[in-house]
Amino acid sequence: MKPGIMIVEDESIIALNIKEILLMQGYEVTGIAPDRASAFALLERRKPDLILMDITLKNREDGIELARNITADLEIPIVFLTANDKDKTIDRAIDIQPYGYILKPFKEAVLKTTIEIALKNFAANRNLSTTIDTINHEYTTIQNRLLLEENAKSHFVRLKYGYLYDTQEDVLLLSGKEVPLNDKEKKFMRLVVKNFGQVVSVEQIENYVWDGELVGEGALRSLIFRIRQKVPKDLITCYSKIGYKVTLG
Repeated sequence: MKPGIMIVEDESIIALNIKEILLMQGYEVTGIAPDRASAFALLERRKPDLILMDITLKNREDGIELARNITADLEIPIVFLTANDKDKTIDRAIDIQPYGYILKPFKEAVLKTTIEIALKNFAANRNLSTTIDTINHEYTTIQNRLLLEENAKSHFVRLKYGYLYDTQEDVLLLSGKEVPLNDKEKKFMRLVVKNFGQVVSVEQIENYVWDGELVGEGALRSLIFRIRQKVPKDLITCYSKIGYKVTLG
């Protein structure tokens, strides 16, 4: 499939000339935009593989700021194509890390080379980001597994924010001091800690905390509310209509 290039250029003659060159070089032109509104309208219809961006656009709009707005939401390589060679402008453009900067007038070979390099570098960066994300995920998984194994061997379960749960004494501790919990709150904590790493269902909680007694949804919500008055809210994670899970440290 041909790489799709979007042109953001307010001079229609120049834009059409660039389009013709790109088509001759084997690219597809996804559209031409003279200003910010037109650019975003084109992006809503189709995401291009690369954007050629003029720095000075219609109604004195700033192409550099537009590029910053686009890349904040979308992963698209941008190459600036402009007659502006002032150091201050170039520094502003470099600040958003474009994949190229071509000064007008330009040679067709320079345009093609810059685009090809930009596309290859962008693909390489995405592959690297994917690899890093995979490594981070695997590292986090290993950490969580080690933490689960460590907790399984000790009667102290390490929770988030430095909290400890003593499974022998059935008490929640912070900095060596017991967090005051009533009987039902203690039963809830005992259950979710015993099943750390898992989501404990609403039914399991109601059966255990209220000894099988039929209670309304409000009773459990009230219980969780009271506990969250004593500990950080996200120490206990809620999975809507499913159950609750304690957050390990």
